[in-house]
Amino acid sequence: MSGFFNLGRLVTKAVKSIPRSKKVSPDIKSVKPTKLSVKESLKKTRGDEYIKRIRKLDEGRKKVSEGKKMMKEGQKIRKKMKDTGKAFQFKTGKSYHAIEPGEAKKYRIKEGIAGGD
Repeated sequence: MSGFFNLGRLVTKAVKSIPRSKKVSPDIKSVKPTKLSVKESLKKTRGDEYIKRIRKLDEGRKKVSEGKKMMKEGQKIRKKMKDTGKAFQFKTGKSYHAIEPGEAKKYRIKEGIAGGD
């Protein structure tokens, strides 16, 4: 049991013997002190953060709606090209490929799908 007590003293001695820096960090000058009370300052800060989050959410929502519009337009263009015979799909894939004029017979295209016998 006495071994445990000595261990504690050794650890304390080792921690105290480690040199520490005596430097003091400078005051923060980039953030000016507030003229509001602490309670009002916290309320203002929370309000500012809340507004920032609302704006960010609106920005994301706008991008999603634009993305959906862009996707619909892109799908419409691909479908139109497939229907007019300017592009095709392989049976197993989802990607569309352009057809060189006069090469449609090479791919045996049936209903816009290559290899569709």
